[in-house]
Amino acid sequence: MLVLGSQGGVFFGILCRHWLPAALPPAAFGVVGMAAFFTAVVRAPVTGIVLVAEMTGSFTLLLPMLGACCTAMLVPTWFGNAPIYDSLRERTLRTAGREK
Repeated sequence: MLVLGSQGGVFFGILCRHWLPAALPPAAFGVVGMAAFFTAVVRAPVTGIVLVAEMTGSFTLLLPMLGACCTAMLVPTWFGNAPIYDSLRERTLRTAGREK
């Protein structure tokens, strides 16, 4: 999850750097992308922010991570998508019910 989020963030950072030369370096976008993708999949924004901040040591990006994680939490909620662990639990229960 973290690698996918980082790759998406770096790609977005490269695009921003192409159109806005004064933008942050793409690596900063990668760090923010890691936290945002983790939050979108797991729906645990505080865990995502703390995990990425401690792992990368980039505490100066806490505010951008907070904004990205807030958005990453709201968008799937608006579309009605369940968090990954809820989906996996329901699929496991359905599979276990068929085996009986």
